[in-house]
Amino acid sequence: MHALLAHLDGRLTGVPRVLGVDEQGREVLTYLPGEVVDVDREPLSQARLVALVHWTRALHEATAGFDHPGPWRIWPLPRPTLVGHNDVAAYNACFDRDELVGVFDWDLAGPTNPLLELGFLAWNGVPMWRVDLDPDEYAEVTAHRLAVVAQAYGGVSPVDVLHAVPERVQAMVDGIPRAAAAGDAGMANLIRIGTHAQDVAALAELRRRVPAVERALRRG
Repeated sequence: MHALLAHLDGRLTGVPRVLGVDEQGREVLTYLPGEVVDVDREPLSQARLVALVHWTRALHEATAGFDHPGPWRIWPLPRPTLVGHNDVAAYNACFDRDELVGVFDWDLAGPTNPLLELGFLAWNGVPMWRVDLDPDEYAEVTAHRLAVVAQAYGGVSPVDVLHAVPERVQAMVDGIPRAAAAGDAGMANLIRIGTHAQDVAALAELRRRVPAVERALRRG
């Protein structure tokens, strides 16, 4: 992670710099000021969603020449073509009004590909885990915001992003128990507090709603 952050220093805005380790063995990073949006209370505004996607595109451009053998904390993701953040979400981003000023929590960075990164961003930023919404409303709102994500990133279709979401989330719900069994305390905690079970249930419902979202996208 430190090698990646060092590579991004001067290449990408909104990235913390590693300052070292204090006398208690704690990692010290530069402070990223700004507001973190609680998406349980309000979704990202469209302007903030676009800013987060633009930053993600810039990240992928900045890491195009970066290679590192790891080890990475993230479980293996299919068809990796670059190193990404792998947890681009409102809870890991801070804003000054509509401007994205920082993205933190880089512990899951590692090999991925642009569509899987956008799939996880959409899961959290659209957000597509909100399957408590009425199915018709969900399909229309999700289709609109997926189109915003695809246009902001460029070179991808919203349908491709849509189908990347369940693939990326499935990798997460499969990877968390394996990581927990291997001794990752953070992943074990996600299981203990019920977050993993919530994601499993939301993913199952998302799969049922994907056809309706795709129809809404194709209607335009």
